[in-house]
Amino acid sequence: MELLRIAEMTSLVGVPTAGATLSSAQAIEEKLSRTTKPHCIVQAWVVIDVQGADHLVPIGSHLLPIVVYSHHVVSHSSGQLAQGETVLTGFATYYDPRGIFETADAVYILLHQGFRKTAHIDTVRAAR
Repeated sequence: MELLRIAEMTSLVGVPTAGATLSSAQAIEEKLSRTTKPHCIVQAWVVIDVQGADHLVPIGSHLLPIVVYSHHVVSHSSGQLAQGETVLTGFATYYDPRGIFETADAVYILLHQGFRKTAHIDTVRAAR
């Protein structure tokens, strides 16, 4: 049953959501110029609103109860992830609908259109 929930969570269906386009270039450049974090460019992605994570996101922590699952890494600036790999991020510290998703460790550039959906924290944990 858990595998079915993980498959549903990571499937490329849901509410269509815009990602990075040429019009996002300036916002992306500004974000990357203000951080020393590595950046990761991904496509075929899903923004997941995590239910039941309130106890994991303390008030004042600046964490948002959302994660990204991507089916395809295009590139990673530090080489931590190889082209073609999948990635499930940690909680966001920043999310810009122009295709910029930041965690405590990296900035993710979400190329093209993706999807947005909701999943329970237990499903997100099981997918790790």
